[in-house]
Amino acid sequence: MQHLPTLGTATALPPADVFASDGFQVRADLGQHFLRSPESARRLLERANIPAGAQVLEVGAGLGTLSATIAASGYRIWAVEKDKRLRDQLCRQLGPFGDHARVTIDDVRRVDLDGHLNARSTLVSIMPFDADLSTSLITHVFASSRLARGLVVLTSRSAELLAADTSHGLRVEEVDGIARADFWPPAPAALRVVAIERRQPCRN
Repeated sequence: MQHLPTLGTATALPPADVFASDGFQVRADLGQHFLRSPESARRLLERANIPAGAQVLEVGAGLGTLSATIAASGYRIWAVEKDKRLRDQLCRQLGPFGDHARVTIDDVRRVDLDGHLNARSTLVSIMPFDADLSTSLITHVFASSRLARGLVVLTSRSAELLAADTSHGLRVEEVDGIARADFWPPAPAALRVVAIERRQPCRN
């Protein structure tokens, strides 16, 4: 089992930089790239326009930088992360928020979203930097009627694939960008910040 760094409360470094300096091995099969900048997390939260009282689903919570920013702003968050190695780190990040934060270590495709999400929930996530995987995950989670909208970070290719596929009934709009260097390891391609909403059915 890989040794994980212990993050003291006095550290001035973002968790991603601590994990990088400790030699943590990211998983390419999960498209892992961890957000380095708390300021970028705050900017994403502002862009998300989460309705007051809404529950937030985060897929691929990673080291919890975005998760903790969401929870600290008063929203209820459900952080889902597949990599079991990150359980303790996520629990450290979200533990102070008590019942307002929930951590699930599992593949989101095996999780009962309808059974645990509130109605009109919002997806806020940095998706895997793998085009096919990220579009597949987004399509899957929006199959739940509990999700109303979302804000995700994607590679440009992922955003193009998602926008081109109209079968999922989602409206996709690019609302911002984000620097590759805001992640460790740096993102391999240009990134987009994309807002997602369900298309309204046409009425005769």
